Amino acid sequence: MKKISLAAVVLTATLAACGQQAVSPTGSGSTVSHPAFATIDPAQVVTTKSGEMYVRNQLVVNLRGGSAEALASRLGGQVLDRIPELDVALIGLPAGQDARTVGVRLMREGQVRYAAAQVVERRETPVFRDAGLSSQAANQVFDTLPQYALDSNHMNAQAAWDAGFTGEGVKVGVIDDPADVSHPDLWANWAGKAFDPVTNTTYTDVQAWIDAIDGMDGKVDQKVDPEIEHGTAVTSTIAAAKDGKGISGVAPGAKFYTAAIFEPEFVGDYYVARAAIWSVNQGSQVLNNSWGGLGYSPLVKQAFDYALERNVTVVASAGNTAREEWRNPSQYPGLISSAALDINNNKAGFSTFGRNVSVAAPGVDVLLASPLFLNKDGSRKSGYTAPGGSGYQLISGTSFSGPYTSGAAAVILGAKPGLDPYQVRRLLEETADGSIGSNAAGFDRETGYGLIRMDRLAERLKSGDMPQAGGAARVRVEVQTQGGYVPGILADVILEGEGTDGAVYAVQTDADGYADFVSIAPGTYTLRVATPDLSLTGGQTSERDTFVGKLTVASGSAISTVAENRVVLTRGAVNLNPVDPYEPNDTLATAKPIAYNTRTQTAYIYGQDRDLDFFSFQGTAGDEITANVIARTTIGGGLDSFLVLRDASGKKLTFNDDSNGQDSSITYKLPATGTYYLEVSSCNILCKSEGDDPSQGSPDDSPFNKYILELLKP
Repeated sequence: MKKISLAAVVLTATLAACGQQAVSPTGSGSTVSHPAFATIDPAQVVTTKSGEMYVRNQLVVNLRGGSAEALASRLGGQVLDRIPELDVALIGLPAGQDARTVGVRLMREGQVRYAAAQVVERRETPVFRDAGLSSQAANQVFDTLPQYALDSNHMNAQAAWDAGFTGEGVKVGVIDDPADVSHPDLWANWAGKAFDPVTNTTYTDVQAWIDAIDGMDGKVDQKVDPEIEHGTAVTSTIAAAKDGKGISGVAPGAKFYTAAIFEPEFVGDYYVARAAIWSVNQGSQVLNNSWGGLGYSPLVKQAFDYALERNVTVVASAGNTAREEWRNPSQYPGLISSAALDINNNKAGFSTFGRNVSVAAPGVDVLLASPLFLNKDGSRKSGYTAPGGSGYQLISGTSFSGPYTSGAAAVILGAKPGLDPYQVRRLLEETADGSIGSNAAGFDRETGYGLIRMDRLAERLKSGDMPQAGGAARVRVEVQTQGGYVPGILADVILEGEGTDGAVYAVQTDADGYADFVSIAPGTYTLRVATPDLSLTGGQTSERDTFVGKLTVASGSAISTVAENRVVLTRGAVNLNPVDPYEPNDTLATAKPIAYNTRTQTAYIYGQDRDLDFFSFQGTAGDEITANVIARTTIGGGLDSFLVLRDASGKKLTFNDDSNGQDSSITYKLPATGTYYLEVSSCNILCKSEGDDPSQGSPDDSPFNKYILELLKP
């Protein structure tokens, strides 16, 4: 599984020309420059206390049929790009506006289906080793090179191939870094199109694609970034040709498309969604996603729902965090989450686990293709050194158990093209080797239903006995307030299947309070709902309301026709107009008093572009005081606080930005008896001038800029 991080540079370079035969958005075929939305300023990337990353000044909006230009104008921003299939726009915000806060406000107004900051995720480096081919057993050779993952002790792919099941006629969309379609093991099964979502350009020529990859590292220097290798390995897992050369993919009869989302070292969820929509529109029947991270992206969820509703099976790698946790996108309903096994069929130590895991496949030291990037004349692209230099590598990660699962899905759909995504998932689960993992009787959180077995799958395909169709569910959350019912926006909704092996799905509600579950297992679920995550809005746990109930999903039900399940809660409505009990306290003259060993009520840096809050106290010479701003790191919300201590004349004595993440703290020995002032504000406003001049900083006006000020004296 590959996570990605923000690059230290922005994407401003153009693609190499080199006689490209590309299909541009306008059909001109000319070289396309990286558009405005490709540029993400590192200074605008915010890391939350839970480790999620988002772009402060880029807002993703589902327009609900409205005008993107009108909305951008009202926000003082500009439209950067659109995905018409999803009715989504990417809007650049003016300085000082926080996309998460603006998004919640727009959702509260009800004019959009959802609005959220563009998510940014980190890169996770795969593990490489020299191939060591001579040590492999002969019964592991399926072309000319050995692949233990496909032998009879593991997936047993030969049994499926011998039965005539190779994925023939199926197309798989690989959403990853750009695959080397010139590789001898890949070019025969390339479906003839490659996509760059950054420039919205489709390539139909091998040389044009190889030349274009040169520019994907942010510079045009006739050299290919050596880190562009992951997509080639992933693609070969699925669809390397079985032609007596190199290696074979688990579905050697399938064709593939490549859609590049890692350019050069980061991704925003906008790229992912565009790549997914493009892949579906080309006719892909399976989407492979060997990437992921923390958090929830309504845009990625919508893009995958677009796929699932069109009968496209979506596979996601479980993750490489070695712990049980929710991951984006493997947590989303309808997806097949794949865990990794080592050569002894034990769970790989790095493999993420949980009740969302469906099946497992080999993911440790698997032999796969590495890029060669060959020009038409057979020469290698200048400046590129592939891992090992041979065109093959041993590599580890759930990034590769995932595509083994995608390949198995392609084999199923080659035989039974009418199956829906849930039926594909369930067929994999019912034919897996359940003795693998911690529960020899079947499902466990580490390996799901066990190791994918292609021999058992082939027998089941020949029998014609297929699982029942999947279903859908819609939950509507409302909060009862004094003014009536309001949509429960940003609520967490979880469906938990019955029994220890029941599937678990998680969704966040949209502006209407809806949470949709597409292509999931029929049956009865425990429905769990909680109002908004306090890491976003700030506050106390007691302010969050919860609900537990039951919900039934019928086989064959669709999201377009299913009846909604209404849940009413009494706490957790998002307050976008909070009242600061200490205002006005924006100057020394209007400072509010605070005594030793007390805390203020909840206050806000809110209501003006550059709010400053002052508190006064009486001190004695020699007092050792500690002042703490309890904010984002401790109580959640949006405030990255800044704290200044001033004397009676207003002179700055000391200041602090971060003491424990993004909260502020000062410890100081008072030099004289008299009046002192504590000034609380935001780092956006004061960090640049170290507390001296707020006009040098950026505006920061968020209703989620909550804090509590504490003054201590031992």
